[in-house]
Amino acid sequence: MMKVLLGLLLVCLLATSAVAQSATVNWTTTYQTMDGWGASTGYFAINVNLNSSQADMFFSPTAGIGLEYIRTSNTPDGSMPDLPTLKLATTRGAKVILSMYGPPASMMSNGTFASQGGYLLPADYEAFATYIVNWIQTLESNGIHVDVFSPANEPNTQAKWTAETLDTFISQYLGPAFASAGLTTAITIAESDDWFKTNFVSTCFNDPNCGQYVTIASGHGYGNGKLDGTGVSYCCATAAAPPSSVGSRRIWMTEVNGGFTKETSNDTNMWVYDPSITDAMVWAKNIHDFLTVANASAWMYWNLASYSPIEYNDGLTDYNFNPAKRFFVVGNWSKYVRSGWIRIGATSNPASRIYVTAFKDPSSGNFAIVAVNENSSSTTLTFSLGGFPTVASVTPTLTSGSADLVDQAPVNISDASFSYSLPGTSVVTFHSTSSSVSTTKPPAPTSLTATVQ
Repeated sequence: MMKVLLGLLLVCLLATSAVAQSATVNWTTTYQTMDGWGASTGYFAINVNLNSSQADMFFSPTAGIGLEYIRTSNTPDGSMPDLPTLKLATTRGAKVILSMYGPPASMMSNGTFASQGGYLLPADYEAFATYIVNWIQTLESNGIHVDVFSPANEPNTQAKWTAETLDTFISQYLGPAFASAGLTTAITIAESDDWFKTNFVSTCFNDPNCGQYVTIASGHGYGNGKLDGTGVSYCCATAAAPPSSVGSRRIWMTEVNGGFTKETSNDTNMWVYDPSITDAMVWAKNIHDFLTVANASAWMYWNLASYSPIEYNDGLTDYNFNPAKRFFVVGNWSKYVRSGWIRIGATSNPASRIYVTAFKDPSSGNFAIVAVNENSSSTTLTFSLGGFPTVASVTPTLTSGSADLVDQAPVNISDASFSYSLPGTSVVTFHSTSSSVSTTKPPAPTSLTATVQ
């Protein structure tokens, strides 16, 4: 009898372990509207401007990963060396964010461009606002529309700003200069390197004269380096949450990168280039956290390509434009989750080291569900779809140690749910197509007649 009971117990345990974990995705629970994904041209330009095929790789949603933003900056000599790359990106639909490295050296307290410790001389506030307008207008004259402008890149580490000086500069000089010039460029602050741990934004946002000009709150996602160099996100620390003064403004993470460090011959720490799936999974979790914890509408890596042949792990690709695995992992979101899509409710952490985000396109009814499996072994997950339009199937697209955004066999949906075995150490995007989603009502009949008695 004891053997029978033990046998039944073993069967029950095996049956329990075989039951798939589940995640609920709710169409009607909505969060932030997405603005897009991006990366920068580099310090003042990637060393070699992109060619057409490389531009496709970064910015085309069909031939590449569909980045929607390219970030650029000003230079100490006033040149625009990345102009060819900007043109290639924008012709593929990318939008431009211009982030000021600093005022010209002649306007700085220490006479040096973008150096630590110097600050914009108060007597040159108006001149700097004019300089910015001229820079934007020069880009515009070259066919490059600047969609978003940031007056201070890392105000706590580059050219020094305070919350008060940003408030004064924007409210009294930059905002009026934009209005006078008829610029439609949105303004964001403050791109500090510690996310919102240092609060550069509330003084402006609490001042109606300043806040009226700023529509986006932004920060960089650098952390304490315990997991992956300086790439650990600050977004999930309560002390660094975006302040309540942000209100209804959109939240952007506009720069992050990192990699484990090593000692070089001159005894300075450098990031080790790591193109592996292990590194890529760090960024998969990073993206997930910024989306679900910080409610960020945009996520951007530092560089498109590493700016140096030394390979600092600062690019989505290496110096020669060979993609790292993180390039493809970013593509699991950027290729399928487009600007204007809305993040919808999903069980964020349905099983140990499994993370889920979901999004819908309100105009077409298409959707994407992104599942991250940090476990080394596969995990079967059942997705329950609440309130979804009629959907026949989804296509899983896999990034793993052996796959780079590879479409898998379509998965049929039955009774508003589907199950899938997520490979170990992978990111899978389940996406619909317009042919598999029906959101329209049948057309009204046109041949009805009626007889009036």
